Amino acid sequence: MSSENLPTVLFVDDNQEARFLLGKMLEGTCEVVSAGSAEEALEVLSKRFSEEAPDLFLMDIRLPGGRSGAELLHLLQDFGLVEEVPAVALTTYAKPGDREALLEKGFDEYVSKPFRREELIGALRRALRPADACRAGLQ
Repeated sequence: MSSENLPTVLFVDDNQEARFLLGKMLEGTCEVVSAGSAEEALEVLSKRFSEEAPDLFLMDIRLPGGRSGAELLHLLQDFGLVEEVPAVALTTYAKPGDREALLEKGFDEYVSKPFRREELIGALRRALRPADACRAGLQ
């Protein structure tokens, strides 16, 4: 299946190794476009996604540069840059209540680090629109 038919995921994480590994983990399932910070994500959105938004945001919560993943999500929502684009939090925050707090902040799903591929795939399947999940082979 060509990457043109796969759902596109904008993955924002400051850890370069994590971006590489996740790209490999989702190879053949999603087209992963990565950014290392909130600012870089905004730049990628304006250049790579100027015509059409990604199908899903996958965001680390702790990002460099003063903006968290949750703040980036709110910024995107406030400016109408993303409407109807689901977002998954991928984070080390795993204390009781963290999941609920992030869902209240606007995330559709939550995956705590470290995670298994099956956990991530399950969160993506639940967050993606049904047609996008089918394109990814996640139905």
